[in-house]
Amino acid sequence: MTEKRKMTMRLVDCQRGDRVMIVEIDAGCGAVLNLMQLGLVKGDTVELLQRSPLKGPLLVLHGDTEVAIGYRLAERILVEKS
Repeated sequence: MTEKRKMTMRLVDCQRGDRVMIVEIDAGCGAVLNLMQLGLVKGDTVELLQRSPLKGPLLVLHGDTEVAIGYRLAERILVEKS
């Protein structure tokens, strides 16, 4: 059987409407804790709702909650698209 490979990418490289799973957060402890307080941890699935122009924040949907993530932090969040 052929195994389907999942593609790992940065959150900022996703397109609006993509549903992805967080596989790694390559940021400092403070940023990781901040994301944890917002309910975002490794293994969670989020949907990209909006990308602001000119490296502005990204808006993701996690469960029933919309969360804004700054562009520089979103660059450090690795996700898998199924």
